Amino acid sequence: MIKKGFTLVELIIVVAILAILAAFAVPNYFNFLKTVTITEQTEKVAAELRYIRDYAAARSIPCVLTITAPNGTTGSYRFNEDNSGGEDIVLPSEPTVEIPFPDNVIVTANLDDVTFTDTGRPDEEIRITLTNSQEDLSKDIIINQVTGRVSIQ
Repeated sequence: MIKKGFTLVELIIVVAILAILAAFAVPNYFNFLKTVTITEQTEKVAAELRYIRDYAAARSIPCVLTITAPNGTTGSYRFNEDNSGGEDIVLPSEPTVEIPFPDNVIVTANLDDVTFTDTGRPDEEIRITLTNSQEDLSKDIIINQVTGRVSIQ
């Protein structure tokens, strides 16, 4: 009579191999999640900046991005028409005017208010940096003063 199945030794070896593979895979997975979160948020903000740039140029009115992130902590941002706190702009992708950054993203910018002129260009070159809470990964959004091009680095 032939018995089919696994011996206890074979089973222990397979479990040991899986444990070794998991020991390498889990830290890489969490690093991957951090990278995806900061990249996704950066691409979202860049897309919204492109939308506001086009909004300003299409309507020939200045538009302002206001970042509320005291001392580099997590915060929020909003868009308005003109510099004097004009009409709020609600983006198609957002349900509210005040858009919060995720809890694990810290935002710093060289200006608190980014103004796009009526031609869709900023008053000066803008650099917005998004960093994760451990500060080991960051992405920059750069808005060129001459062309108004929004790029991610």
